[in-house]
Amino acid sequence: MHRSSLLILTALVASATHLRAQSVLDTISTPDKAVATVNQVLEGTWLQELLRPGQPATQPPTLNLGTYHPDGTVAASAADGTQGTAHGVWVRVGDRKFLQTMFVFNFDASRVLTTIYKVRINTQVSLDGQTMKGTTELVIMNPAGNVLSTIPGGTFTAVRLTAEIPGDFYDFQKVQ
Repeated sequence: MHRSSLLILTALVASATHLRAQSVLDTISTPDKAVATVNQVLEGTWLQELLRPGQPATQPPTLNLGTYHPDGTVAASAADGTQGTAHGVWVRVGDRKFLQTMFVFNFDASRVLTTIYKVRINTQVSLDGQTMKGTTELVIMNPAGNVLSTIPGGTFTAVRLTAEIPGDFYDFQKVQ
């Protein structure tokens, strides 16, 4: 009787672990088709979930795609459509730790420049190099570059995107 109770308890605990809602960061990559990244560096493309400074906790995170280049530059675009492409720079400052500064132009409905965001970012890459997390500080400037306000407290998490093998990969490799 004791053994069957233990088996039932184990099954209940195992099924409860699947109740956590999955985010797009959990499902965007297909692990069995992913080609591993060799180094723990920022170079590559990352899918990020941003919680902007001052954002209400009830508001969902903003998705962002960021591509990091070996020369220390980065370009990113947010999925909410309110901003232009972000451009910036990054530098390694320690073991799996990086600083970034991003610049974003913001427009009104008539596409007139209204503000410039400068985002200062602390980043830490995971031990396996496949995820990162960090904090942000938003500096809001008018079009002339005068600081209007500085808002700390943003956070983000990200997953490195990898090349995936399509279903016809092996057949395609045989084509002459």
